Amino acid sequence: TPEQVRAAANAFRVYVSAGPRDDDGDYVVDHSVLTFLVDPDGVFRDCYGRSRTAEEVARSVRGHMDAYEPLPPAGGQ
Repeated sequence: TPEQVRAAANAFRVYVSAGPRDDDGDYVVDHSVLTFLVDPDGVFRDCYGRSRTAEEVARSVRGHMDAYEPLPPAGGQ
């Protein structure tokens, strides 16, 4: 929903702004240019901006994958 999108943007401190609609109802969205790495448990691990090279991002992602340990199940089971 739009509310969920706004909540996610706020949680990650992402800037988002929809521009005016044209005659066809289309619009441009101005937004932060970031890629977020979130692990399978939903935990934020890293953020990559446009200044990071593909090699740097790949190295970071691989490092997080290699170090990943799942969270214990809720309730300690």
